[in-house]
Amino acid sequence: MTLIIGVKCSDGIVMGADSGATLGDITGLKTIMQPTTKLNVITGKAIVGTSGPIGLGQLYADRVNRVHNEIRDLGSAEVCRRLRDEFRQDAEIAFRMCALARQVLGPQAGAGAIATTLIALAAKDGAHLIQFDAECCPEMATEGLPFVSIGSGQIIADPFLAFLRRIFWKDRLPSISEGSFAVVWALNHAIETSPGGIAAPIELAVLTMKGTQAIARKVPREEWQDHLENVTEAEKFIRSFPEQQRPSGREPEPPQVGSQT
Repeated sequence: MTLIIGVKCSDGIVMGADSGATLGDITGLKTIMQPTTKLNVITGKAIVGTSGPIGLGQLYADRVNRVHNEIRDLGSAEVCRRLRDEFRQDAEIAFRMCALARQVLGPQAGAGAIATTLIALAAKDGAHLIQFDAECCPEMATEGLPFVSIGSGQIIADPFLAFLRRIFWKDRLPSISEGSFAVVWALNHAIETSPGGIAAPIELAVLTMKGTQAIARKVPREEWQDHLENVTEAEKFIRSFPEQQRPSGREPEPPQVGSQT
């Protein structure tokens, strides 16, 4: 169970994730949940998060690490094609092995090849947020659709992120600060409302541009703690909103009904 969120911003990319890793066996039996890191910062130049088999996600992160220097001077579309072809080398092996294993283990064998990946990196034309589905087909976040979420928590996060976008940055890209606030609020909302498997602590990473160079880093909690406090204040304000809409002063007395003589 996972939730990874990315937001394309006017001055970079924000990515966030929960930290709950659910372990289990091939039959689908869940054994334990442990805290883990779901965002990998690659050589300070890219951020990779994968929902699905941890091993396949590790292979994808390794491929980003190995080809990053070769793709940073390409256009965004060419970067998508290059990473698609790189990831498919590992995905195709996983698909073939799952097809063989399915003959013995049944349908549950396919779970080992289903991974969705979110990547923040810089190409020749700026910073980009790219999602790769289970077939490694890429899709870039755009100004028209600047947020992406992957994992089991997507069904909770997508509507909430759409609500935040409509309220705060409907017709523009958010700043890194605004995007971080949205990611923290959406993750906190999912952690508090998910039926299970999405758990604290929240993990946050950002990619910014310094000239033509990308700088990717994990954001320590003390730097985004204010966003969590602002979430509390925002929810407190919304909770008090009905009270603010009531008429001020005393409510009018009901009319007196006179007695008939």
